[in-house]
Amino acid sequence: MLPIVFLAFSISPSRAQTYLLKASLYEVDSFSRIPFAVISLKGKMTAVTSDESGYFEINCLKTDTLQIRHISFDVAYVPVRKILDSTSKIPRIYLRKKQVNLIQVTISGNRLSQEKKEEYQRHLDRVKPTISSPISAIYESLSRRGKERSKMDEIYSALLLRDKLEVRIPPSKLFLITNDRSIKLDDLLGLCPVNNYFVTNTSDYVFFLHFTRCWEEYKKRH
Repeated sequence: MLPIVFLAFSISPSRAQTYLLKASLYEVDSFSRIPFAVISLKGKMTAVTSDESGYFEINCLKTDTLQIRHISFDVAYVPVRKILDSTSKIPRIYLRKKQVNLIQVTISGNRLSQEKKEEYQRHLDRVKPTISSPISAIYESLSRRGKERSKMDEIYSALLLRDKLEVRIPPSKLFLITNDRSIKLDDLLGLCPVNNYFVTNTSDYVFFLHFTRCWEEYKKRH
């Protein structure tokens, strides 16, 4: 009986087979792809970023769950098993646009004052609970005050990101991208969402190439 027991255990690692998952991110009810989203494995320290076309690859187990985050979209949790069972060669994952009421604040296109930017950044740079203090971290995430701070983090981050975009895409450059003076910055961002890392760290060439290609793809479909 002993050899049979060992034989059974020798087969079990196949259940933990690693897959190279390939997929693309799209906006719900739209043909718009979602670039520069962060895709991680829930409960693990593995993460990748979708490229300019929304495509990504990640090594995972069939039992894993993807956690997908983007500043402009709701967080999504997608079981790997569901994606692997798809018959599509490159499965599509659809994200829903985040409903954040910031339009009234940002639509005017007015730049933030230096004082406001520093105030918002101080709020975001405050000392936060970490995994080294799990009780404080749990309290922070569940308490009313913690939730309020989290919401303000989201709002301030969006405002600071918008200010950076105002600098990098003034009306003159927006016209160079779209060749249409009726198009506003909000219109372009709705079609071509970006995250803070991309806006802050990419070169001018890559930055405008992203928006130009995205706009050209949109025009082909319409």
